Amino acid sequence: MRIYAYYLPVSLAAALLVTPASAEDSGVELAFMPRTMTVTLLNEGGKYVAVDLKHIPEGGTCRMDEGAAILRVGPGTTPGTTLVRYAAPQTSSGGCPFLTMFALSNTDYAAARAAFLAKEADAKQKVEDLRKQLGDKWNELTGKKY
Repeated sequence: MRIYAYYLPVSLAAALLVTPASAEDSGVELAFMPRTMTVTLLNEGGKYVAVDLKHIPEGGTCRMDEGAAILRVGPGTTPGTTLVRYAAPQTSSGGCPFLTMFALSNTDYAAARAAFLAKEADAKQKVEDLRKQLGDKWNELTGKKY
């Protein structure tokens, strides 16, 4: 059940709350933070942190943990960076609030995206293995024929 609490907000954020920065750069991508780091908030007006009951102003810092779900929303404000948003609610003290916007270096973002793609491929392989194990039962459970 705890896993669903993390993935539901990610899905909702990706589907409803994040829009691309421009028509040229229309790809919103999911990724996982490559390492734990302190980031600078770029949200206009800052963000309120419900867990810590405090406000982090624009330009303030917070901690992003390794493996946190992020969304690419466009190119960064400086060369060599990518603009991203934190795509999950904060569950521990000291972390960043939901939908925090910050910049990552292109190198860090490439590592973050690679981590996501590796997990996605692993999940797809597990579903395919399960489908093969279940055979006809898969069709009954899912209503789909492959």
